[in-house]
Formats: sequence, C-alpha cells, structure tokens
Amino acid sequence: MRAKTTGVFLAALLLASGPSGCASHGADTAPPEAWGQPRFAAWEQTDPAYRFYPGDTIEVTVHSAPELSRTALIGPDGRISLPMLADVMVAGQTDYEIANTVADAYARNVLVDPIVEVRRSELGPQNIIVGGEVNTPGLVEMSGPVGALEAVMMAGGFKNTAARGDVVVLRRSPGGEMMMHTVNLHDALRARPGADQIQIRRHDIIFVPRSTVAEVNVFVEQYVMGIIPFDQAMSYAIADAISN
Repeated sequence: MRAKTTGVFLAALLLASGPSGCASHGADTAPPEAWGQPRFAAWEQTDPAYRFYPGDTIEVTVHSAPELSRTALIGPDGRISLPMLADVMVAGQTDYEIANTVADAYARNVLVDPIVEVRRSELGPQNIIVGGEVNTPGLVEMSGPVGALEAVMMAGGFKNTAARGDVVVLRRSPGGEMMMHTVNLHDALRARPGADQIQIRRHDIIFVPRSTVAEVNVFVEQYVMGIIPFDQAMSYAIADAISN
C-alpha cells in the first residue's frame, strides 16, 4: 500500500520584517517568559505544504481501481465521501497525508495495495480574522495574497486609537502551538522599506492593539487559546465573538 505524492503547496513566503533588536517592533523575537501568559512559540518562517479544510475540493485518483476515483468536497465535519467507504476524515491534512489516509481505508476494506493520488481542485473561502482597534472587526475573506496592512484595510481600517506600529499576527505552528509576530504598519503606511513584509495565510489572526502588544495576551486568552487545531469552523466562532 502506498500513496503517490503531488507537489501541492501554498506559496506563502514569509520575509523578515526588519531588525529584531528594536524594542518596540521586535517583540516577536523576545523569549516566551517576557510575555507572561499565554506563552508563545518561536515564529517559524516556513513554507509548509498546504493543509485542506472544509470547503476545499480535492481530486482523489485511485490508480489501482480507476472506477473509484472521484472529485470530493470536504464537508463541514472535515470528511469526504468516497465509493465503498464510510466517510473519511481528512481536514487538516496535506495532499500526501490524505492520499495515505484514503489508501489505508481502502486497504482495510476492499483493495489490496491501493495506489492513491490526491490533487487540489478548488479551495474554499480563505478566511482570516482581524480584531482589536479596527472599524469592522471579524471574519475577512481573502481574494488573493494579502499583507497585514491590506488585511487591516479590508476590516475597515484603523481606529484613531490604534497602535499602528505594533500590529500582531497570530498563527498556529505545525505542532499546534500559537506563534506571534509583530509588524510595523506605521512604517508600511509611509511606504518605508522593509515594512509589512509578511504574507497572511488562511486562518491567521491579525490583532491591532490600542497601546502595546502586551494587550495581545488578554485577546488570546479571551478568544483563541484552547482551540487546537484552529480551523475554519472555529474561525467563524471567534469572528462572531469579536464582532459582537
């Protein structure tokens, strides 16, 4: 039994956001104990394989039994329906992992040494959350690649009380921990070199504080911590809480 991998990746190159020695804008490089609770994992500048979530559609090709191949929509419960199988849980997995999951399911039931390939067909809504000192906090759907400044503008822009120099991006690490990165959107608004150089990914949370990034602890404790993995369903719940 083996799965055939494909090169399905999300091109999300994370660029350095400037010198880390600056006290007000290099907080993402501070040791975890400097933040108190909750503690944040070190930011990982990686380009991981894309993980699929409810609303995405995939092409499942069973090379050893082509009649079983299907285009499958990942349902709200994270499962897909395939011939001769009970619904298979695939949410949060890469294309290669889904191929292995499906191959294992067929091997347990109907096929000997199935060869399965999974490719991306269509992606569901690429939602992010923008909270804090913005005019319309809540869920924002990305229509394409955006940076932190564009994400804030899509949420109605900054309030007058916003600390634009210490905007926080929260993201789950591959291990499920919460990572934090700060960006200086004060410089980005003035088109200064090196500002806002981070591409926002699906399910990221952008938090605009009122004074300092220390406020992020309260925000995370209130809305985010304990939600592992952070996925599309949870993003709606958090966004609704922030908006209301």
